[in-house]
Amino acid sequence: MAYSSLTSDASTVPAHVRYGEPSPQGSTDGEPDLQAVPASALGVSVRDKIAWYLDPESGLAKNWEHLAEKLGYEFLDLQNWKRRNSPTKAMLESWSMKKGSTVGGLLDKLTMIERDDIITDHGQLFVEDAKKWIEKRKEEKTRVQVPEVSSVSGLITFSDEAQGLTLRDGIDGQVEKFDAYVCYCHEDMPFIKEMMRVLEGDEYNLKLFINERDLLPGVCSTTAMAELIRNRCRRMVVVLSPSFHEHELNNFCIKFGISLQPGGQSKRVVPIFATPCSMPPIMHHLTALDYTRIELRHWFWPRLHKAITLPL
Repeated sequence: MAYSSLTSDASTVPAHVRYGEPSPQGSTDGEPDLQAVPASALGVSVRDKIAWYLDPESGLAKNWEHLAEKLGYEFLDLQNWKRRNSPTKAMLESWSMKKGSTVGGLLDKLTMIERDDIITDHGQLFVEDAKKWIEKRKEEKTRVQVPEVSSVSGLITFSDEAQGLTLRDGIDGQVEKFDAYVCYCHEDMPFIKEMMRVLEGDEYNLKLFINERDLLPGVCSTTAMAELIRNRCRRMVVVLSPSFHEHELNNFCIKFGISLQPGGQSKRVVPIFATPCSMPPIMHHLTALDYTRIELRHWFWPRLHKAITLPL
């Protein structure tokens, strides 16, 4: 069967993708286990293709509403997404943030609603995105050598390099300091931008450390993070989401931050839920702010501001 312009031969798509079956466990053909790859790995191209097939309301083929039902969403969710330019993309964005959502799971649901045409026509795009995600995780593990962290300070050594870590270091002969170090993953950048808009705005006037904005290139990641968390930032705000645990540097930052507050006495680490997910076991003794509870958002930002500005 012919592909679109993106591929020329359906035989290039693994059989388990063409027919919407779970990836074979322990396979040796080099294909990724799509049931183990999170749905957040799917890129813009794949999401655009799915939306092109499912957004139109058709009496013949099942659309995004049928997929939403299979994914466990309720009537009110569907009503909200109907107001969006692309209901399918809005639904996929929401579902990708849920714990346990995988590429293989999405393929299974597409088969359940009899939309194997999407898998047949564009299955290779799913595989390619999964492979990119796996390679990126491998690169991160290779690049980030995470040192062991305990409550004993001095395990991380600092030098003059710590004087040139951020964009404004050295201005007026001073190192740049922050109210809070924000520990997050790139997938949560929309929430991070909202946090910056609110907390760094006129009402609260805080100064946040945002890795992708403030950290200079070329520095050692773990040394820089440790210096910033221990000596440059009053608090560490941990933005939790399903993708958070997949990043080795985030795991290091949590361990290091917790090591600076033995017994939780200094309230140095402030966990918040950006999307529904589980709390890391190392943080179970801490209370968290929950942005996912819409009925409590009126108090979310004042409480977070108070937690950041409390005396150490």
